[in-house]
Amino acid sequence: MTGHDWWHDAGLRTAVAVGEGWRLFQDLYLQTGYDAELLAATRRARLAQALTRAARTQHFAPLLPHGETSEREADSVLAALPVLEKDVLRNAPDTLATGLVAPWDELRVHTSGTTGEPVWIAHDNSKLTEATAANLRMLEAYGLRPGMRIIRATADLRHGLVDYEPMPYFGGAMALRINVSTASAHDGAFLSRLCAEFRPDILWGQPLEILLAALRQNDGTLTLPSFRAVLTHGDSMDPQAREAIAGAFDCPHHDLYGLQEFGRVGWECPVSRGTYHIDEERVAVSREEDGQVLLSSLTNTAMSLLRYRPGDAVELSSGPCPCGRPHLRIAGIEGRRRALIVEADGRLVNIKPARLILEEAPLHRWQVRQPEAGRLEVLIVPRVAEDGEELAGRLRAALGEAMSLSALTVRPVELAELATPSGKAPHFRLRATQEALSNALGGGSSSW
Repeated sequence: MTGHDWWHDAGLRTAVAVGEGWRLFQDLYLQTGYDAELLAATRRARLAQALTRAARTQHFAPLLPHGETSEREADSVLAALPVLEKDVLRNAPDTLATGLVAPWDELRVHTSGTTGEPVWIAHDNSKLTEATAANLRMLEAYGLRPGMRIIRATADLRHGLVDYEPMPYFGGAMALRINVSTASAHDGAFLSRLCAEFRPDILWGQPLEILLAALRQNDGTLTLPSFRAVLTHGDSMDPQAREAIAGAFDCPHHDLYGLQEFGRVGWECPVSRGTYHIDEERVAVSREEDGQVLLSSLTNTAMSLLRYRPGDAVELSSGPCPCGRPHLRIAGIEGRRRALIVEADGRLVNIKPARLILEEAPLHRWQVRQPEAGRLEVLIVPRVAEDGEELAGRLRAALGEAMSLSALTVRPVELAELATPSGKAPHFRLRATQEALSNALGGGSSSW
């Protein structure tokens, strides 16, 4: 099939992968949800295969000189590997390629760049197949059925006010995407009618986007119908945001944990709130002494990511869960936590347009700060110091066109100026955080 020109049609590839995912759900994921022995056997077999594939890569070959790894020794071999840092994926991704997937058959995804320079990750079709199977199991646990209708909240200025998009890997769902950032009072009647006619089951988005949707509902811009559930993803949740979302929508709220390098890693247990079941059929999870999580992909045949450190801290729990599922659980996630940019008119917008502009520039590092609403300070560390002033001028024009700001400063600096007191150099230091939006939603004054 892969030799046929049709295969490179994205729709056809997705249909095939999703169909295989439904079968995988029936044959495996449905059973491992309650069968601890089958889950452990599946994990061991897949880990051994992943280690054997990794021995083909330039990076892992010296660390796995015997080539093939047996199921019996898989766990000990994995534990003996050094930590895989992001710098390897960022600077030498080809050294992690297995050579088992032809370049034209790879599925490539792009990290968000919220915790460092963005990188590309190569996947095979298992990314869609395994995601479909895992999603079907999760939806069943939440009491949700395939073929749902989802309102997907966004605050990205690149998106129009509304759009429809299929989500075949998510139980054949259909999504109505609404830009809760650009929506205004003039759009209220149209959006309310559209939502009512769509008859949604789920509200979906990043925590900040869901909080912003709740604020738009409070100020009358949106009249959202009742939902069967709210799903959040992308950022770690603070307790105040959880409470605010629970209070804004009279339905269950479930949070998901994942990253582009692996897809979804875990999903919040519907019984033991705040703990996340790991999809151990496709991801192995361990933890360093300092709490940093290490992730290993068991199913990606295109690229080997073993004991990869994404920069998130977690707690692990292998004890029995009240829901009866045998999967390893994580809790207390401390990881990515985005914020929104406040434009001159008070509109809250996603960071993506600014991030994309800065990513394309020849910069060693950069940081966006918002000291007050409508005002941005962008600090840049050019790759070539002599290009600093010219580059600052070009970025000032591009950012000024992308957003409505009352003041915009772009200036070259030394790398040390970007660091926080703890030594980190985050890309964004903004005011409209989860905490700030949750406070505004609860009736407090906005701090942005």
